[in-house]
Amino acid sequence: MANDVFTSREIAVAADLTPRNFGLLGDEGLAPPPFDNGADGQSGSRLYLGDAMAQTALIGALQLAGFELLVAARLAAAFTDSYVASRGRLPSNLMTFVRSRTLNPAGGTPWGETPRDVPIERDFWIHHLLRNRSGVYRRAVPIIGDCIIEIADRTYVLTSFHALGVATHSSATGDGLPAAPEYRIVGRGNSATVVPIYSEVPTMDFEMDPKSRDKMRRLELEYLSGREAAVALVRINLSLAIRNAFDRLQDVRDGQRAA
Repeated sequence: MANDVFTSREIAVAADLTPRNFGLLGDEGLAPPPFDNGADGQSGSRLYLGDAMAQTALIGALQLAGFELLVAARLAAAFTDSYVASRGRLPSNLMTFVRSRTLNPAGGTPWGETPRDVPIERDFWIHHLLRNRSGVYRRAVPIIGDCIIEIADRTYVLTSFHALGVATHSSATGDGLPAAPEYRIVGRGNSATVVPIYSEVPTMDFEMDPKSRDKMRRLELEYLSGREAAVALVRINLSLAIRNAFDRLQDVRDGQRAA
């Protein structure tokens, strides 16, 4: 039976981080919260679940894109907190392998009957069943609907969706936007902070406060202009990073069993 609890070393390797760097994040209070602190409470004995895997995968992807480790961790934490509050968990997009008739032409559940003891709401198990009990899973490739994070000139953070048209609608006007403004990175290096766009307006109740609506619209245009005029535009496929992390985890575990 597969195990959906991960050690700190497993989660680091899966996210393409060194165990030492993951330990540093724990020391700085920037690692995802553990499932179990273990007997001695040290980072090496902590255990983690899939949500922590997703957040750490984002940290690894941001570091791969050239961001300093601590900045990557702060941005990943801010993004995770916001996304989880509104949508429940970071988007692996694994269920698209089930729902898409292009990826799953036969329809239905591609792995057959789901075992009763499998908590199918967890991404770990969706990945496990797709990879090991179906023929539809494709590793290391983007798929329609993947969550894309764009960072313009290390300042403006926006999101969109791979291979889709309009990404979102303006919270101020309702108009379609090519990407959703999310955060502003203030400062450089390890002292940088991450500011959500909604915190830059007095209130999100735009009917009661038209001035806040107007300011939000100006901010949206600022973000989109910054994206369009960026000298450096970093693009991160968050969903693919999460799926790759689960693939690396299984590769490591398969290798250990074969040794």
